[in-house]
Formats: sequence, C-alpha cells, structure tokens
Amino acid sequence: MNRYGQIAISIILLMLLALGMIGASGCDSQDPSEQSSSTTLPVTPAEQPDDSGGMTASLPPVTETDLEKAAMAHKKITQINQDLQQSVLQTDNMDDRQDLQLKANKNMVLAAENAGLDFETYNRIMHQVRSDNQMEMVFQKKLDALE
Repeated sequence: MNRYGQIAISIILLMLLALGMIGASGCDSQDPSEQSSSTTLPVTPAEQPDDSGGMTASLPPVTETDLEKAAMAHKKITQINQDLQQSVLQTDNMDDRQDLQLKANKNMVLAAENAGLDFETYNRIMHQVRSDNQMEMVFQKKLDALE
C-alpha cells in the first residue's frame, strides 16, 4: 500500500475513534529524535465545527515540530494498522477481531500521545496535511527522514 493510502487509513481509523464509533487503549513509544523548530508553516484556512454547531474561522498553525511529532506518530500508527490487518486475517472469531481492533485503537491513540501530541491535535494536523499540498510535502520529508 502506498503512503497516501496508509495516511488515509490511519486518518479514517482515528476519526472513527474520535467520533466514538470504535474504542481506544495502549502502545509503546517511538524513538523521539525530534528537532525542535517553532517555525510556523503556511496553513490553508480551514473550517471546523464548534460546540454550538456553527463553524469556527480557522485552525491553529502547524509548526515544524508539530509535523515532526505527527510524522513519528503516523509511522507508528501505520505499523499498528498493518499489524492489525494481518491479525484480523488470521482470526475467525468476531469477538477476537473486535478485541484486536479495540487494542489497536488504544495503541494508535497512545502512539500520538507518545509522540507528544494529544489525539485531537494529531487528527487536526493530519487533516491539514491532507488538504495542503505544501504541508503534505514537508510532512512526507519528515516521514522519509524517520526511515
């Protein structure tokens, strides 16, 4: 599967988790060799629903450090997702499959937290990466640097 497909799968799983459609729980940390730069990248204004059902004007800017953290989390989340897919294929029992999914979801949330981001921030960054070509290129470079 190509990287864009992996990004899409990770985002979908995380969005389902955020919406409460699937459960959440734990994982191990990624090597946090982050270079901290607080340079703010240009961000395309994006709208996001607020608590009252209306729309807020724009999302907070994404820094280089945010992208590095998101890349670390994304790398781990992609691996968790691949492991889950393999495990589900080897499991016939639906209850066992659901348990595997719940454990993977928890591990994905912890991967974001272990990288230094809360789940909502990771999800927001990944949404912005998908919708901004320049940010996507920077994110891809950060992913490549982790390999």
